[in-house]
Amino acid sequence: MNNEPLTSAEKKELRGIGQRLKPHVHIGKQGLSESVLAELDTALIKNGLIKIRFEAEREAIKNYCSEISSKLECEYVGGVGKVGIFFRDMPEKA
Repeated sequence: MNNEPLTSAEKKELRGIGQRLKPHVHIGKQGLSESVLAELDTALIKNGLIKIRFEAEREAIKNYCSEISSKLECEYVGGVGKVGIFFRDMPEKA
């Protein structure tokens, strides 16, 4: 996996792609449980770029985004309102 952070141009391109995606996971009042994190990890392995819809206040969404980025070793590309887009390099197929 590439450990270099994405450039602003790469993030811009990924945000454009992410706009057309449907949210893969909805995170509600229960927050980030282990099962939700496992589902997000599976989605990142399979797709590389995912969109998440949050049902929380702005401050909680910021905390969720930083927690997802650190625990799943992915990068927060951007988002608008209650939607966040995350990216992680897909593993090489053997």
